[in-house]
Amino acid sequence: MDNIDLQKNGLHLTRPTDSNWNYRVFFSLIMRTLLFIVFGAVFVGLFSVLGSETPLKAGEKWWPFQAILANIATYFILRSFLRKEGIPYKSMFNYQKDSQRKYAAETLWLVLVGFVLGGVSLYVAAYLLFGTFSLPTTMFQEIPVWALVLALILFPLTNGLVETPTYIGYALPRLYAITGKQWLAIILAGLALAFQHVALPLVFDIPYMLWRFLSFIPLAFALGFIYTRTKRLIPIMLAHYLMDLQLVIQLAFMM
Repeated sequence: MDNIDLQKNGLHLTRPTDSNWNYRVFFSLIMRTLLFIVFGAVFVGLFSVLGSETPLKAGEKWWPFQAILANIATYFILRSFLRKEGIPYKSMFNYQKDSQRKYAAETLWLVLVGFVLGGVSLYVAAYLLFGTFSLPTTMFQEIPVWALVLALILFPLTNGLVETPTYIGYALPRLYAITGKQWLAIILAGLALAFQHVALPLVFDIPYMLWRFLSFIPLAFALGFIYTRTKRLIPIMLAHYLMDLQLVIQLAFMM
């Protein structure tokens, strides 16, 4: 094993001599986008079999479950990557029992940063691409009550446990170890985090997909930068959970 000294930035990592390590790291950047496409295609195929004349459109509204299935697959893939390095999944979280108050405080201001930065980016990107501050409503379509309840429970929970851990907890410090440049690691991880949204929901509308991508870039960069300064992933995960919970609640009120 070759030791990679990242103590200066609080990101401690041991690089395996396994030649596939680099490939796993770079694959983690596209893994969730591919999984979103796969499970989006599953719903499209299902509605096609059921006789829908517009299976792609019919599958759009089921994006929470497209994400949930992708999140479950992400967990098992990422856990296998970490096992190859000889470390458990929970090692990314670096949980400290005496830091609950610090976690809570950081979570609150991260939620504020997320809503302000993320919200502004949504509207700015919409204006640049569509010439209006009105946001697309593709993700806010009616689904059965039972599905909404499941989405309310499972979507923010599974997303919080794997999304930022994949890009920020796993990929970012390893990209820094590979490139030797923290700013490049933040950019690569941030772009990958933002890009995954083009496939959720699965639509083939280039302006809409571009809007989804551009909207998330500022927040993705900010989260990576914050992590390199705080060295704490748990507040980022909790803030992510609360923001995704708000999204599903908003879906419920708009139905």
